[in-house]
Amino acid sequence: MKGLIFIPDITGFTHFVKNIDAELGAIIIQDLLTSIMNSNPLNMNVSEIEGDAILFYKIGEPHKLTELVKAFVEMQYAFKFKYDQYKTKYKLDADLSLKLIVHYGDIIVYDVMGFKKLYGEAIIEAHRLLKNGNTAHDYILVTEEYMKALKMNISEVLTNESSIQNHSHFLQKIKNVAYHLCPNEKKHLVFQT
Repeated sequence: MKGLIFIPDITGFTHFVKNIDAELGAIIIQDLLTSIMNSNPLNMNVSEIEGDAILFYKIGEPHKLTELVKAFVEMQYAFKFKYDQYKTKYKLDADLSLKLIVHYGDIIVYDVMGFKKLYGEAIIEAHRLLKNGNTAHDYILVTEEYMKALKMNISEVLTNESSIQNHSHFLQKIKNVAYHLCPNEKKHLVFQT
């Protein structure tokens, strides 16, 4: 089956964990992850929560890029709103933010004692992209496979910034568009805000 893989990931998590009381840190991260899950306008399924990341997925045709960006903006807003409350209350100095990995490919959904799990090379590729070396705090990384599923040419998007902005007013704040090769030689786009 073909499916969308959508992984919001908290940046700054390791520094946060090392510099806060464990019980308070767990409460804050639990609330932040809950705020992301509650801000799911595309009704994607959750396969797993992996420390500081949530693996959302949806079987079938991929959502448009503008829909994904809008969903991520809503998640970012809910996340930042909740974290700002904790920063003020506990005078936290950790710089937490969200990045997003968007991928598309063959995935298999299977059941382990009531838990829906994902299997396939596309899942491995998406997880590898979480460690892509990008130093920006807030960004969306979109793979070539996802763009192809939308029947969009990644090189056209790269060479014409106005074509990116035409997709949605949510992309108008993009300052940098970078083109990289990830470790497994597959191409992807990074939208940095």
